[in-house]
Amino acid sequence: MTRNNSCQHMIDISEDIHFNVITLNGKKVAFLRMYGFVKAVAGASEVKGLRFLAYGPLAELIYAHVQKGSRLFIISHTQQRQAEGRIFTEFVVEECQFIRNIRWEEGAAKRKELVARGELRPSYFDEQEDELE
Repeated sequence: MTRNNSCQHMIDISEDIHFNVITLNGKKVAFLRMYGFVKAVAGASEVKGLRFLAYGPLAELIYAHVQKGSRLFIISHTQQRQAEGRIFTEFVVEECQFIRNIRWEEGAAKRKELVARGELRPSYFDEQEDELE
């Protein structure tokens, strides 16, 4: 995790969730882009359009869990880049906690798939579940 460029966010996800496999440095990598928002409350306006990115197995895992309205706690780092003549400020996800409105079954299935592919290490709970089967 980046030490001097760390952000923490509690966000709700908008309907704009984009998942794809891209080529980075000649290698195919999963890519997730989603936008977070904060609902309006008395004394504070609604905030839309915080742009979050995830790469690799983390992108696949998050994508399997989230849907419009999912609430996440995210630890990220900030980056700026220029593309299509515009400057984008983005938050690259380093860790993610799923809070509410989560697709737990789909996420668990994706986690098992990632462990089987060797992209994630099994957790203690994965090993316990395997013993029960």
